[in-house]
Amino acid sequence: MHTHTHSKAASLDRVTPSPDGDFLLFLGQRVRQLRHLGGMTRKMVAREADVSERHLAQLEAGEGNVSIVLLRRIAGALDVSLVELFAPEVAEPGEKQLIQRFLERLPNHRLEEVVFRLMRDFSPGEKARRKRIALIGLRGAGKSTLGSKLASEKGVRFIELDGEIEKDTGMPLGEIFSLYGQSGYRAI
Repeated sequence: MHTHTHSKAASLDRVTPSPDGDFLLFLGQRVRQLRHLGGMTRKMVAREADVSERHLAQLEAGEGNVSIVLLRRIAGALDVSLVELFAPEVAEPGEKQLIQRFLERLPNHRLEEVVFRLMRDFSPGEKARRKRIALIGLRGAGKSTLGSKLASEKGVRFIELDGEIEKDTGMPLGEIFSLYGQSGYRAI
């Protein structure tokens, strides 16, 4: 009799929507959608992800519970990132999706360079930035003297980064160097 009551409760859980149940349904629909978009059968995805077809069918039906490791394998089989797997389909231009996929596959050490190039080439303030002049040199080489004269001649403001860094941090440069070293100073 106890098992009969238990199965009644279990069937009630299936009827009553829950946030977890809604999420599992969404995830299953998303996996099915991505599988169809990729032109793959359930058998192909199951084989590629090293999961049984039955388990994949349950996932697509919004049933059961799936591990994140298994989801990562399924995402790999579908040739999408985990982010894409969990994201609802948004009607974005194909170019934007291609760029996003490219960036997701790019090694972390290359991302800084890509961000720099995008900002350099496409930022709204690019024209103003190109008009800036930066003086770089050894300490005592005359950057401040030359910079202030050049700014005066051009009728623009002269900014010494050392002073700006001291204002922002509330510490003199000597203290910044003694506490954090040159790499810490450059990070600021």
